[in-house]
Amino acid sequence: MTDVVSFGRDEPPRRPPRRLIVAGVVVLCVLAAGTAAITFVHRRGSVAPAVSGPAPEAAAPSCRPAGPAPSPAPAVAPAALMIDCAVRAGAGLHRRDRTASRGPWTVVVRRNDGSLGRHGAVVTFPVAAPPDAAGTVDVGGTLGRTGPGTVTWPVGGAYARVRGDLPQPELLAIAGRATVVRGRPVVTPPAGYVLAGGGPYRSPAIHEIRYGSADLGEEAALGSGLTYTGVARGGEFEDRLYTAHSAPGGQVGGRPAVVSPVLGGSGTLAWEPAPGVVAYIGYSGASLDDRAVAALRRLAERSRPLDDGRWRALHPQTVDQTNEQG
Repeated sequence: MTDVVSFGRDEPPRRPPRRLIVAGVVVLCVLAAGTAAITFVHRRGSVAPAVSGPAPEAAAPSCRPAGPAPSPAPAVAPAALMIDCAVRAGAGLHRRDRTASRGPWTVVVRRNDGSLGRHGAVVTFPVAAPPDAAGTVDVGGTLGRTGPGTVTWPVGGAYARVRGDLPQPELLAIAGRATVVRGRPVVTPPAGYVLAGGGPYRSPAIHEIRYGSADLGEEAALGSGLTYTGVARGGEFEDRLYTAHSAPGGQVGGRPAVVSPVLGGSGTLAWEPAPGVVAYIGYSGASLDDRAVAALRRLAERSRPLDDGRWRALHPQTVDQTNEQG
């Protein structure tokens, strides 16, 4: 017998319904996507993580200027002045003079167009008697003595002195309007003059922050010594400006500055951020020349005022001394 293999009916096979085809395609796509995701996760997990080297050291804070320093408000007196650079521990110095209030007192008088050390005078009481060889002059009916830029006369049981860069007739006008009340000078300024400050002659406190000039990037102009910022009060700084060789120093924060050797070292650039307050940047190193002055001005542009809280946060070292500004 012949084997017969049946393949079914002879009519062509039917195509599956369209909905079934679409469903199958969707299922295949889902399965393919899942397989790809599993493969990706497997491969990703099998890759060895990159080995990183040691973390780079943090860069030291830059001492380079980031822009002009903001001007402090005219009525705000800073407690200290800091250059925009990291301050090392112990860099702050509180120079305290416990006897300043028991010494001479001052009144600062300036012409309306005056500024720190310019077009003004400082009245100080008491001072030492003038030398007999000094010239004589009448001070409101009292015999006084004159010297370069000074008038000294007896008042209040001692002597008072007015010293400034004004012509002698103007110094005499100021002296004639000065009296002493309870051991302190009192001045009624002449027309065209204003009172610009007053208090103990020596600053009761001087707040300084010290830096290495090389750390500030100014070694070429200032030498390899010390640079310092400071804030002081009292009339001594301005009084000494009138006896020292000083020169205009441009402006700092919109206020006239002066260059001089006052406060020791090689030189200082000083200005008045608020009435009766002197801010300064000084250094000890190279000679005071145009390059050094330009460096001091650059540092002034990089300086920022500190309030009492930020000054105390530096934990400054306190030193008791007599704050004479040589």
